[in-house]
Amino acid sequence: MEAVELARKLQEEATCSICLDYFTDPVMTACGHNFCRACIQLSWEKVRGKKGRRKQKGSFPCPECRAMSLQRNLLPNRLLTKVAEMARQHPGLQKQDVCQEHQEPLKLFCQEDQSPICVVCRESREHRLHRVLPAEEAVQGYKLKLEEDTEYLREQITRTGNLQAKEEQSLAEWQGKVKERRERIVLEFEKMNLYLVEEEQRLLRALEREEEETASRLRESVACLDRQGHSLELLLLQLEERSTHGPLQMLQDMKEPLSRKNNVSVQCPEVAPPTRPRTVCRVPGQIEVLRGFLGKWVPRAGTSDPGSLGDAPLHPPALEAISGGGASALPDDGDWLFTVPL
Repeated sequence: MEAVELARKLQEEATCSICLDYFTDPVMTACGHNFCRACIQLSWEKVRGKKGRRKQKGSFPCPECRAMSLQRNLLPNRLLTKVAEMARQHPGLQKQDVCQEHQEPLKLFCQEDQSPICVVCRESREHRLHRVLPAEEAVQGYKLKLEEDTEYLREQITRTGNLQAKEEQSLAEWQGKVKERRERIVLEFEKMNLYLVEEEQRLLRALEREEEETASRLRESVACLDRQGHSLELLLLQLEERSTHGPLQMLQDMKEPLSRKNNVSVQCPEVAPPTRPRTVCRVPGQIEVLRGFLGKWVPRAGTSDPGSLGDAPLHPPALEAISGGGASALPDDGDWLFTVPL
């Protein structure tokens, strides 16, 4: 007997006739047939559910020969358990090596269906016109193809790894540049804040000096006018008092009062008070900030980053010159144009 036929026979002996799979916990009935314990119990459960009374209580028919067997007389078949386990582990008895339909070895390979077939399948109407190769030859061909595909995938994995490493390096470099720019922005604004504090103190001191100078002149003018008003009040009192005297007494020594009255002249302040303080609050960059709420910055041709003002920082003197000169002082030949959206 050939080895293949022997393997097929052994496989049949290790297969349950109910589930058509290798035995699991096989038991033997009184008539000598073997089944999986779960399979025979399930079969008898179905019989129990059918109508009619059994001839003998606790007995059930054998699925193979229909002979009656008592359920309590089922005997475990330990030898068949070992045979089934050997069939599961033996490479030549694996179920994928045998055609499920014809129980024949899968010796051929159908190129159209891309699946192994047996010699009986080869002669069937389904595969008769298909191109068929011996399984070993097909294995060699596909093995070479798998090796080529494997090599190609390894190359792609290597390439992907290199690209990933390059992108990770680019990411690290980019994050470094962003960190440097962030630190620069913070530093520039710290400088700007320091300058603004100093500029605020300077303007407040200038305003205080201007206030004191103007207030001093106005206080001096007020004091002068107060003295002048006091002198006029004294002269008025003298004239009123003289007008109450008798005629002769009034006419005595009139030259002095009249001369004093003719010499009276109201002295107006020499310097008019200013209408507003000369010290003007000009915050550097204020015009640009206000314009940012009305429009947007558009780069000229040749620039590519609309969110960047270049690498050269705007120092406080330059900002002061721009904001101090008003809108007309803004240059027209820079890289940026101010536009108001319609």
